Amino acid sequence: MEKGLGFRHSCFLVILLGGWISLSIGCKNTQKAAVGSNRPDKKIQNVDNSHNSRNSLDWAGVYAGKMPCDDCAAINAELTLNADDTYILRYEYEGKSDSTVIKTGTFQWDATGSKISMNLLADTGFTYQVIENGLDQLDQNGQPIEGAASNLSKFRKMDEHKIEEKYWKLTQINGQPVQFKGNKEPHMILKSADSTVRGFAGCNGFGGHFELLPGNRIRFSKLISTMMACPDLSLETSFLKLLEKADNYTQHGDTLYLNKARMAPLAQFVAVYL
Repeated sequence: MEKGLGFRHSCFLVILLGGWISLSIGCKNTQKAAVGSNRPDKKIQNVDNSHNSRNSLDWAGVYAGKMPCDDCAAINAELTLNADDTYILRYEYEGKSDSTVIKTGTFQWDATGSKISMNLLADTGFTYQVIENGLDQLDQNGQPIEGAASNLSKFRKMDEHKIEEKYWKLTQINGQPVQFKGNKEPHMILKSADSTVRGFAGCNGFGGHFELLPGNRIRFSKLISTMMACPDLSLETSFLKLLEKADNYTQHGDTLYLNKARMAPLAQFVAVYL
């Protein structure tokens, strides 16, 4: 998908993450501005040992955010910060098949232990204020982004106990390992903002609604999918049928089970953060 990003998308993401730079600025100049102002100072390595974000917050984990897109429904992003100061950025263009892009690298803390800087795209650097359960991107002057663009510069930490906003890979149906012939794995994502479910069932993308009820109960409804045929059509049929049957779930860390009453699990899923 790297190739599919193209020059246009690279520019667009730089505009998004670089502090809402005017669209009239050329891509080359935009990247230079971001590099010049936000590139980590490699000489700053010693961090203040006083009370700060680095030593007082549980900052390691997975963060999620949604960014606008010029030619798709949205850009969904997950940013994983690891305790060894490495990161994994996963983003995809909603509504487009095989659109997932993965970036990896390292980040650095500033001398105050409250901000991190990283290179997310090419050599373009970005700086974030580390707050309780979140990351707020800073502009070129190191200040919080304000105005209409403020909601486009925030990542919020995902609650490990919640099942929403996670990429759930289907691994078992009725106790049997899932095997698929295509290049794309069956999965689902539960979106908390509008209580919708979307994913890939084996041949086609699908969508619908879900409802979470007390007692770990869950209900899927209004499921629809495209109609393309493929060798994994039987897998897709089984996947969609089990969603319609499921009425409760259990979660053990990064493993999710969909169940019918108290019978054996209908399906097993594993959370994927890459």
